[in-house]
Amino acid sequence: MCRAVDRWAHEERPPRRTAAVAYGLRAAPYVRAEADRELLRHAALAMLARPADCTVHGGALALLVHDPLTRARYLPQALARFAAGDPRLPAGTLVTALATHPEPVLDAFRTRLRPCGPDVEEILHTLADATTPALAHRVAGLLRDLVALHPETDAPSACTGPAAGLGEHLAAQVGRRLEDGLAQRAVLLPFVAGLLDGGTPQLRSALAAALAAPGREESRPLRRELLDLLLVQERDPMVLDRLLGAAADGLHRGGEEHARQVIHRVGLLLARTPEGAARFDRGLFDLARHVPGFARLVARWLTEAPGEWAVLVGPSTRRMIENLGGLRVPA
Repeated sequence: MCRAVDRWAHEERPPRRTAAVAYGLRAAPYVRAEADRELLRHAALAMLARPADCTVHGGALALLVHDPLTRARYLPQALARFAAGDPRLPAGTLVTALATHPEPVLDAFRTRLRPCGPDVEEILHTLADATTPALAHRVAGLLRDLVALHPETDAPSACTGPAAGLGEHLAAQVGRRLEDGLAQRAVLLPFVAGLLDGGTPQLRSALAAALAAPGREESRPLRRELLDLLLVQERDPMVLDRLLGAAADGLHRGGEEHARQVIHRVGLLLARTPEGAARFDRGLFDLARHVPGFARLVARWLTEAPGEWAVLVGPSTRRMIENLGGLRVPA
């Protein structure tokens, strides 16, 4: 394949040079032999040597960034084109340079992501997936600032489409990585901490929902640890409401004990003020009315451990839970 790429890169027919870029970028991540790397290097340099052939220059620079021998020389040029929005220079190529040139690469991502382009979600996912433990906190800071720049609610008219829900997309990314369990702890702990530290309420709400989901059994210890991280300082009622609803929603997916712990902890946090206690009571009331089986489950919790719940559930909500759940709850 590398020999073919080198041959096509030197042809006069433009479609062949376009094919050289496409197949070269596919092959580059798998190249290990220096001879193959040299073929791709020669192909990229040959395409760059044609000043008028700018349609393949982005891909040629991507190949040179993949190559450790030419990365430092051609990275500034590649980053400038990427930051300017060159669609032919894939974000996945630049993340290979994060370990060796983190600051300029992150600056280029910051510039590229600032406007609400159609590919912002794809680039965000690429960057989040490439995060390593050493870079997790810095990448999280960049993405946190991006979400703040394009809030999910009341988004400016120029920022519609994918960017209107970047916090949700980012939280979904965290949720997917959580499914690998403790193997992801070294990355997710600093990454989530960085997102929460100064993150908007919308972003924290989205993360709360992802962490409250039951997920696979293997993911629950890490979910609990990250939830602890969130709840240590979280007092925003909007975030706690989202956490409460997400925990209740996960009950039908086999997460009863996880949900009970989350709901009880949210209740303890909200019960610190009269307004918060009333809010938790209303939240339970609404969930008991609208989530199938929730009232009966809460009635059982109240029956089995009345001391844990007595200060959290008001009389009217208790009576409604009794009626809907079909159980007599101790006063």
